[in-house]
Amino acid sequence: MTSTVRPIRRLSAVVSPAQDGNVCSSGFVVLEPLGVPSELLLTYLRLPHVCQILDLRTSASLYPALSERDLMSMPIPTFTPGTVEAVVRSVRESHERRAQSSQLLDAAKRAVEIAIEESEAAALAYLSRRAFDHGE
Repeated sequence: MTSTVRPIRRLSAVVSPAQDGNVCSSGFVVLEPLGVPSELLLTYLRLPHVCQILDLRTSASLYPALSERDLMSMPIPTFTPGTVEAVVRSVRESHERRAQSSQLLDAAKRAVEIAIEESEAAALAYLSRRAFDHGE
């Protein structure tokens, strides 16, 4: 999925199966890549030079938008298999790390609540348990 409004902002994302069916703004277009992994397309659409080229194709000044036709006419270069694998691996690792950091933040928030409600020792015990079982 990528934004057709102000493409210079580099707003693109891979929609996960858990997000399928969610609603978003009409300023986005959903792309289903053929022949390239979605992670590669995501990275390509976020490249600063690509976003600058797309931005040059926008029309209007208050709501500068790119037509879907102009977006679809953008050429995508051929990448070596090694480059494709490296990009896919990096994007997937990034998504996994983001999920892990979200879990760690939730645990830290809960630990602060426990420290306030019970004690610092109880909060530290909670964090120790989470380190082993990854759950509350």
